Amino acid sequence: MTAVAADIPWNPQKRLSWDDFAGTPAPNNHHHALTSTNMEMKVKCENNQLKFKVEAVFNPKESWTRNKSSAMLLAHEQLHFDLTELHARMLRKRLAELPNPCSRGAADLNKYASEAFNNWHKEQDLYDTESRHGLDKEKQMDWIASVEIRLKRLEAYK
Repeated sequence: MTAVAADIPWNPQKRLSWDDFAGTPAPNNHHHALTSTNMEMKVKCENNQLKFKVEAVFNPKESWTRNKSSAMLLAHEQLHFDLTELHARMLRKRLAELPNPCSRGAADLNKYASEAFNNWHKEQDLYDTESRHGLDKEKQMDWIASVEIRLKRLEAYK
């Protein structure tokens, strides 16, 4: 029996390697790789204080590649994971800055989470479109630089 690969939390010291991509390519998907990431959010109120954990994770079982030799493709896929962390930081910042969060109720907090998830998905799609899934080297480099700067700006929320 083989061990099932656990989700990998985002970590600045841990860059993805092709060995992390344990899934099987979908036969009807023409792309060279697929990175499955998620933002996991837990929220509770304790003594009228909002306690929350928002984590960007990579799912090895649902991530796959057809090309384990391309460093450029791996850099493109890594940035999908970095974008997930960026949006997790944005959500952490938003939750940390909410006035009286415990008086808001679950529906209100869920609204912020839904907005964060929608913005995250839109930016993932924009990234793929603008970089042509990493094929446009110049755009790919622009995205890498931009995400790096934005992650640094939100360093307090890592």
